Amino acid sequence: MSFRILNGKNNMHYFLKVPSYVYSNQLVPPTASSYSTMMRFFRPANSVLQHLHYANFTVVDEDRPVGRICAAVDDLNPRKNEGFWGCFECINDYKIAKSLFDAAADWLKKNNKTIMLGPATLNTNQEVGLLIKGFEHEMQNEIPYNPPYYQDLVENAEMEKVQDLECFKWQLPDSLPEKLVKARFPDNLVIRPINYKMLSKELKIINQVINKSMARIWGFIPMTQNDTREFLMAMAERVPRNLFKIIEVDGKPAGMLLSIPYVKPSHNRGGKLRLAVGGMVPDFQCRGIHWAVLNNFYNTCRKLGFTEGEASQVAESNDAVKRRIIKPLFGGEIIKNYRVYQWDIS
Repeated sequence: MSFRILNGKNNMHYFLKVPSYVYSNQLVPPTASSYSTMMRFFRPANSVLQHLHYANFTVVDEDRPVGRICAAVDDLNPRKNEGFWGCFECINDYKIAKSLFDAAADWLKKNNKTIMLGPATLNTNQEVGLLIKGFEHEMQNEIPYNPPYYQDLVENAEMEKVQDLECFKWQLPDSLPEKLVKARFPDNLVIRPINYKMLSKELKIINQVINKSMARIWGFIPMTQNDTREFLMAMAERVPRNLFKIIEVDGKPAGMLLSIPYVKPSHNRGGKLRLAVGGMVPDFQCRGIHWAVLNNFYNTCRKLGFTEGEASQVAESNDAVKRRIIKPLFGGEIIKNYRVYQWDIS
């Protein structure tokens, strides 16, 4: 095989066509790798590109695009030595994969980075992790998918695991767990659905909650208000208001819980959803408010017909959430696992 690496603006045509070769044997290509999804990342209006710089590389073999990667640097990343690799798709060929990793590493070095972390498309606020367990489950928007052999391609390049992102099985019980039955709703606590019609007001609240509640979580990068606006606009298209909870105490933003449906309820089966983003602002943590929020969430799921799903991509280092909520309430069964790697390129 004789191949060449393309970059620059003229590369995008080939870059977007790589999945059609990688997934040629699958009737339904993964959403995360689709043409429209990638265009969403790279369109000029994407607010993330206001603080992120990138370079795309594609391997072409006899005019067939057989591999691709994106190297990215986010100016808001508090870990200044860290750059990202993402958008990775490749046929099962180690030489091609290694050439892509090397191209991304060389570009990041030129941008004064010493650590290459990924997969992260385009940063750790978006699609993160390599699927290494749970290939039998449904593909979902905003959640990566890849063939099993990708793990060998990455690990043979001597990248080291830095974090696992775990997805836990969630099942709506016949009756509320005792902890939720006993949950107290203080008079000053409000749990309400988001108001998509008041986007300018709500985005300020969500932006504040995300940046305060997630600051100590692995991989945190602060979101700008423009980033939050784009995020909310995407959610408004397919997340019912009642599945996007805003928590307020004494009128102050205290937390949020976002659950994203991926299988609609029907007359003969319940729907499925992903508990995607949840957090409490530090001033309101350790007060038991989260039990009241989950009580509200469980009752909402029962009314809407959602009966199962997953608590998605919980960082393995997030011991507090796993110990206090995931294990006692969900049982702690890991159904999918995503791995994030790093490579010392200094």
